[in-house]
Amino acid sequence: MNSWDHEQGLTPHASDSGVVFRAYADYYDALYSDKDYAAECAFLGEVFRRESVPEGARVLDLGCGTGGHALCLATAGYRVTGVDRSPEMIGRAKMKAAKSEGLSAEFVVSDVRHAELGRDFDAVISMFAVVSYMLGDEDLSAMFGTARRHLSEGGVFIFDCWHGPGVLAMRPSVTLKQAQTEDGGRVVRTATPSLDSASGTVEVDYEIEHLDFEGGTVAILRESHTLRYLFPDELSDLLFASGFELLSLTPFCDLSRPADERDWNITIVARAV
Repeated sequence: MNSWDHEQGLTPHASDSGVVFRAYADYYDALYSDKDYAAECAFLGEVFRRESVPEGARVLDLGCGTGGHALCLATAGYRVTGVDRSPEMIGRAKMKAAKSEGLSAEFVVSDVRHAELGRDFDAVISMFAVVSYMLGDEDLSAMFGTARRHLSEGGVFIFDCWHGPGVLAMRPSVTLKQAQTEDGGRVVRTATPSLDSASGTVEVDYEIEHLDFEGGTVAILRESHTLRYLFPDELSDLLFASGFELLSLTPFCDLSRPADERDWNITIVARAV
């Protein structure tokens, strides 16, 4: 998967606009209904096994959104805690969890940069480019610090982000995405990106239009989000400074080769030291 529009999510970490995210939570699952959470969680399980994370391990999901990865891992037997700063996203995650009996999954409203849960985990994950919303080194170091504080020594940290060499080689263009909504209508999202190589960021202007079953407009949301793309050396340095050893930097959910300029989105595996 290397299409830029499929490798990032419109998440609460991009904005402080609670109004927008109260509305957007209604469309989040519809827009990402084609996201293969099962395959991504199978990949996470593969990394867990490779790094000797035990079955039934305690997993912290930073930037969990509506709980897609957290609930998938809980279904596989892991004990998962999801953290997100959007009460609306966490509310949706709790509603989905309530529909499945016997899952060990809890969801907490907190900022990924400052969360304090008071216990250790065997693994920390942060999927769907949450890391790329940490625009400054201070924010990114704070998020990495959250991961490290909650890991036992030797614990595993897995995340994905935008990859600088891939972004510069395959510059983003306007995309259009449509999905069915629960009311029988559809939601249409237009994403217009603008790359700023001086700051190492991409600003994405979103227009999200909710149409009813007859094609009439129910609502229109507009929002601009800025995401950061990262290079291997800066990732390695920031992880080291936060108490991690970089283990691998590969294409998204693919351990078969190192990442290169063909890869817009990459997966990083690090170990707490």
